[in-house]
Amino acid sequence: MALHQYHDTYGTFPPAYTVDVDGKRLHSWRTLILPFVDQIALYNKIDLAKAWDDPVNEEVAKTMLAIYRCPAVIGPPNNAYYVSIVGPDTCFPGAASRSLTEIKDGPSQTLAVVEVNLEDAIPWMSPMDVDEQYLLNVGPKSKEAHPLGIHALFADATVRFLSENLKESTRRALMTADAHDTVGEW
Repeated sequence: MALHQYHDTYGTFPPAYTVDVDGKRLHSWRTLILPFVDQIALYNKIDLAKAWDDPVNEEVAKTMLAIYRCPAVIGPPNNAYYVSIVGPDTCFPGAASRSLTEIKDGPSQTLAVVEVNLEDAIPWMSPMDVDEQYLLNVGPKSKEAHPLGIHALFADATVRFLSENLKESTRRALMTADAHDTVGEW
């Protein structure tokens, strides 16, 4: 819901990450949606002109936020287990933002955020997420937090479970925002 509240306010989803004038990544979309998850006080402590791991942002970066943690996984307290899939054709193309009207494949058929395992979790403020290959690698031999697959948030704000046995062609179609591909029933 926070992603949609951000969209209602700014007309787009947040970018996957913000950058400085030199293109260095500064902050994650998870940082940008803090005001929409009842964390305005925490958000106001962040110097958005400095990188997430700059000493000025250290106190905030150490904060544990349950909203970004899978309750079934025990790991570092400031890690996020929910990440965006970043790529030019995805819901989160990088430093650019995408609006719902630009998701031509349909918000209910376009992935926004996926759950990662303990090994792939990242500090919640980090402007790093995963690329399309992550979802393609989810399978019976991967070490996911839940048996048989992962949870995924779609651009329409629904959460669904993606089976580890989901066909590669379906996974690829779910990741694209405007490829005009049809996913069908899965």
